[in-house]
Amino acid sequence: MRHYEIVFMVHPDQSEQVSGMIERYTGSITEA
Repeated sequence: MRHYEIVFMVHPDQSEQVSGMIERYTGSITEA
C-alpha cells in the first residue's frame, strides 16, 4: 500500500496531478 509514495517520488514536481492519481490509486487499493 505504498503506491502513492512511489508516485510522489516519481512526480515530485506534479503535486497537483499526483493528488488526482493518488485518489485513483487509493480507489484501486480499496477495491483490491
